[in-house]
Amino acid sequence: MRLRTLGGLWIENEDGSAKGGVRPRRLALLAVLAAAGAKGLSRDQVLAILWPESESARGRAALSQTLYSLRTDLGADVVLATTAGLRLDPAHLTSDLHDFRTALKVRDWRQAAALYGGPFLDGFYLTDAPLFERWADEERSSLTSDGLRSIEHVARDATTARRLDEAAEQWRRLTRLDPLSGPFATAYMDVLGRLGDRSGALAHGRAHAELVRAELESEPDPAVTRLLARLRDVDSVLPAPASKVAETFAPAASVAKASPPASVDEKSPVNHGEPPLARAGISPRRGARLFAAVALSLATIAAALWRASSARPVAATTPVLAVGQVRDLVTPDSAQLGSVLSEMLATSLGRLTKLQVIANSRILELIPRGADTIRAARTDAARRAGATEVLEGELIPIADRGLRFELRRVSIDRGIVRGGYRIDGTDRMALFDSITVLIAADLGVEPPSGSLVAASTRSPIAYRLYEEGLRTLSQSDATVAHRFFSAAVKEDSTFAMATYYLWRSEVAIGSPQQSATSDRVLSLAPQAADRDRLLMVMHVLATRSDPAAIALADSLVTRYPNDPAVLVLATGAMADFGRSIALLNRAIAIDSAAGVVAGAATECRLCDALSTLSGWYISADSVIATERTVRRWMRLRPRDSHPWVMLADHFVSLGRRPEAEAALRRAQSLGASAGNDAQRRLTWNIRSDDVTGANEICRTELAVSEGELLTQFRWFCTIALRMQGRYREALELATRSPPDRVHSAILDLELGRPMAAATQFARIARDRGLAFARQQGWAARHVAWNLTLAGAAFAAADDTTRLRGLIDTVEATGRRSLFARDPLLHHFLRGLLLAKAQQHEAASREFRAALYAPSQGYTRINYELAKSLLVLKRPADAIPLLRAPLYGGIEGPGLYLTRTETHELLAHAFDAAGQADSAAAHYAIVERAWASADPALKPRYLAARGRLAALSAGNR
Repeated sequence: MRLRTLGGLWIENEDGSAKGGVRPRRLALLAVLAAAGAKGLSRDQVLAILWPESESARGRAALSQTLYSLRTDLGADVVLATTAGLRLDPAHLTSDLHDFRTALKVRDWRQAAALYGGPFLDGFYLTDAPLFERWADEERSSLTSDGLRSIEHVARDATTARRLDEAAEQWRRLTRLDPLSGPFATAYMDVLGRLGDRSGALAHGRAHAELVRAELESEPDPAVTRLLARLRDVDSVLPAPASKVAETFAPAASVAKASPPASVDEKSPVNHGEPPLARAGISPRRGARLFAAVALSLATIAAALWRASSARPVAATTPVLAVGQVRDLVTPDSAQLGSVLSEMLATSLGRLTKLQVIANSRILELIPRGADTIRAARTDAARRAGATEVLEGELIPIADRGLRFELRRVSIDRGIVRGGYRIDGTDRMALFDSITVLIAADLGVEPPSGSLVAASTRSPIAYRLYEEGLRTLSQSDATVAHRFFSAAVKEDSTFAMATYYLWRSEVAIGSPQQSATSDRVLSLAPQAADRDRLLMVMHVLATRSDPAAIALADSLVTRYPNDPAVLVLATGAMADFGRSIALLNRAIAIDSAAGVVAGAATECRLCDALSTLSGWYISADSVIATERTVRRWMRLRPRDSHPWVMLADHFVSLGRRPEAEAALRRAQSLGASAGNDAQRRLTWNIRSDDVTGANEICRTELAVSEGELLTQFRWFCTIALRMQGRYREALELATRSPPDRVHSAILDLELGRPMAAATQFARIARDRGLAFARQQGWAARHVAWNLTLAGAAFAAADDTTRLRGLIDTVEATGRRSLFARDPLLHHFLRGLLLAKAQQHEAASREFRAALYAPSQGYTRINYELAKSLLVLKRPADAIPLLRAPLYGGIEGPGLYLTRTETHELLAHAFDAAGQADSAAAHYAIVERAWASADPALKPRYLAARGRLAALSAGNR
């Protein structure tokens, strides 16, 4: 492990990732010992720095506890304790500080410059430890001087050797570390000019000159002024800086902008350990006056900056922004609140409709567990999410309880600072609003309307709870995430995004509150940032089966084509197979490229996308594509259990039971839940047409199960009895208290009571319509579906008048449902009507128009279409339609049409096609299943048995 002290304070694992979970006081002890070097410090010296106000005994106890905790945290004795004192053990923990000082001793300037990542312990604070802060300041001052000296040596060597790209990089670092230095500014501008970047040199020179005038109340170094004039003569590209306006009023006290292309080290944060004005020797009060910039309301500022930016040339390519580390230096010892600032800034920037901004939830998704939200981890996550530039900075306390917000816009690939922004004020939300306006103006996009307050929350506690919820949800713990989101909403009931994720977590855990919360999401959505608003409304409407979600989904995927969260969720509102497949594959490609494949334990949208993609292929009856997608998932995430569960299910559908069992064992070895084994075996037996095995399980489990488990076994055992043609026993089981209304209606139809079945389905349609009256999409879905079932019952009763009367109602109602099946259902009823009139050619066209998912849809459509095709002497066309339902499950495809009925008609189709062996195989299944069927089925049973015997005799 390695202790990093230059540019922050953290511990780095061997693979370069940050080690989280080490508390600040323990890190401080390691920093103190690293600075002491090989000699170390006595215990009294350590106590004087870290526990100066504690009694001797208490201080020593605290030190002993800290050492013990470090051993526990790091799994090694990183501190050597001797009678002389304490020192770091380099065998277990090296430090950049030791290597930096070693490089200085041997005058290895290049190595020293590479090791100097920024100010010593930059941004690290301890509460109640003033002597530590004083010690850190002294160390920081000395090390800063050494660091600048090292970098300057490298910069001058590179300039002399005409390695201009390297020289520009080093001078850029120096201008960032000491922005008031005239020689550094001049050297950097000169190198930029020699590289041909005159506009960049001019921009830096102007920013430097303004900074010197404001902070030192003097003119810049004459060398800077002369170089500016020379560059201006050669190539005057940039417009003059905006003139300053009189002092502003609260809440946004002052606004200023500069664009110094200064240095940001790739490996560590570069921030201000103290306010810049204090370092320059100027009082903060005076500095605040110097930076007063605007006397207009925020709306006026926005309009003015937008008009100004529209009048000047803009970059050919607008960057894709992400928010990196934004540290809160107002609240010491609180990296956690700093992450809240990142969330707040990302939310505020999300209101810029013409700018691509990576959502903070996406950044959190891509940060590995244990890395925490340190700068390096956030920047790497931003890069993998597709950002080209990252915003990072700090909120700094200034005089009179004021605040200074400083941001840098950094190119991710080159580390060059593209722009810098500074806001002074007293109100955090106003600072975010103002800096968003500045960024919009700088990038030439229209500023947002309204305030961040409306789009988010003023409560930092609510923000923190919300972010913890996002982090926990990304680790697949919806129950804990729900607690965080619930607490955030209790803290601020108007926090739109927290309410949205509260609803999502409620859906995940099956909370009965989800419907009421979804209403609240829709009421709060208009105040959210544009992407969030569209996503929230589309997602809720899609789950309510509301067709209005389609237009929102189209808008989202058009405007955010590189956001995998958008792409995956949008497919839930689409019925277009080809487009959904393309969007899912794009989301998978984006997440794969971003490295989401790595963590097996984390919740991953890539998994959702692959699961959904597999579902689409299953619905389309594409056996090869289904297995190819599942195996693709295994390659991308070999430690995931779910693709093995899906493969097991796939093998069951193909009749490959031994392979299914092996795949399930593999899934369970990877952590898949075993679930209820008896229930799993029962459903697999039904899908394998093993009625003997199904009956054995039902006899046992119906006798011993209770409560919800008993209800579930009643459901599956009713299906098993119906599959055997034992309709009377199935009805007795279905009507036990509490009665199963759906099975009762189905069994009325199967028992030859179609009018009773039609009446039951019509009542269910009415009741479901009333139950979902406030959710019109769901109401339409249930009404259209159950009226279709009633229509099928009318057809079975030869009541074509009532059947014809339902068609227009089903068509109109089905169009109000988002579910792809429902707008097509009226074609099925029209097909039944035509088939009754013996118009089978026309009927087959209507039945085909009703099909939407051959293996997972309403398989009565397949059945009736196949019957018409057989009448038309087209058995080859009927065969694939009848095979498809057998690949599906038993609760959808196998609910309204039993597997045995499907096997029976498929046997007829194979028989008519002259495929005797296949016909015999399916007649044999019918013969076994209906061996104990009700008397009404005896003629069909005997016919299948007789035909099986004839085919078998023919083969002999």
